[in-house]
Amino acid sequence: MTHDAVVFAATATVATAVWLALYRLPFRRNRTRQRVRMAVAGRTGLPGRYVFPILGTLVYLAGGVLASVVVLYAGDVSLAGLAVWHVTPHGVGLLLLTAVGASALTAFAMSTLYALRPRIDVPGAVTGVRWITEILALPRLWRYAVPAASAAVEEFFFRGVFLGGLLATGAPVWAAIAISGAVFTAGQVLLTETALQATVLALSSAVLAVVCGLLVAVEGSVLPAIAVHASFAAYYTQTSARRAAPVTAAVPR
Repeated sequence: MTHDAVVFAATATVATAVWLALYRLPFRRNRTRQRVRMAVAGRTGLPGRYVFPILGTLVYLAGGVLASVVVLYAGDVSLAGLAVWHVTPHGVGLLLLTAVGASALTAFAMSTLYALRPRIDVPGAVTGVRWITEILALPRLWRYAVPAASAAVEEFFFRGVFLGGLLATGAPVWAAIAISGAVFTAGQVLLTETALQATVLALSSAVLAVVCGLLVAVEGSVLPAIAVHASFAAYYTQTSARRAAPVTAAVPR
């Protein structure tokens, strides 16, 4: 690791912490959330159950974009090449293989959890995460679009800006994937409320960090990784919701 890579990693990690803090801390208390929900619904006519899925998503997306701009400026790196993908049959094949691999590895990780603790409810744990619970209150089309949009911004920042910046400042590929992936996984865990939720999201996030990181390193573009992560997030959010229907039905909106 070069000195520039270490400094860049520290800058990106701090930006991640600020991004998540701005998203989570202002609305952490239920009383505050209720007041904001009533105020926004009263002024806009938006149904109360839609306020935080929409407001929270906008804050999260804006935070991710702002973090990307700040890190790119502070690190003085250009990722113009990572935002372009020269589509080839080989690249499309790698994209599909990565998508299948991410699903298979995640399924294997969840199967291992069930083998260790047969009575756990993984789908219920996923849909019990607050931001996922709120998203599931939206109309059906938006339940796909919102997780996909959030995943796209995450992928752009962690595998584009973070990983790409580390590579540009002299970090080895394995170190860039490991460091950016560890920060990404930690950030996902911080958005959970229970140990099971943290375990499930940590495993799935680690899988995505590795397979998407390798895809970016091989293809030289973050766009295929964005496609993989966005489809993964939208699919698994909906799948977990269907499998945990009795659980989510009892969650207060």
